[in-house]
Amino acid sequence: MSITSSAERAAQVLSRPFTVGGLTVPNRIAMAPMTRMFSPGGVPNADVVAYYTRRAAAGVGLIITEGTYVDHPSAGLSDSVPRFYGEDALAGWAEVVQQVHLAGGRIAPQIWHVGVSRGRARRRTRRRPC
Repeated sequence: MSITSSAERAAQVLSRPFTVGGLTVPNRIAMAPMTRMFSPGGVPNADVVAYYTRRAAAGVGLIITEGTYVDHPSAGLSDSVPRFYGEDALAGWAEVVQQVHLAGGRIAPQIWHVGVSRGRARRRTRRRPC
């Protein structure tokens, strides 16, 4: 088998839809979670919608979001990490999901709890991502 035919075969396999349980994704290309910290006050906004929609439009079949905080006081310290609770945050995520689906992709949240923090590190921080 030549390199060209191997690459063509790989492209064919990656392009096939995949179903697991009740979820069918349009292809086998997935985007792993990456922490972004671009949700002021923990609420996904238009920038978050655009970010994930661009990935779906570019052909990513399944997107796993950045970490999203659960509703627990020690879930995380940053005000810029999106929450996955509360009407305002869930409304932001609903818009993300709608736009990703319209672009042909599927999306699932990474539920995140960073663990226990002690001392001065407990204060909430506002920092820009690298």
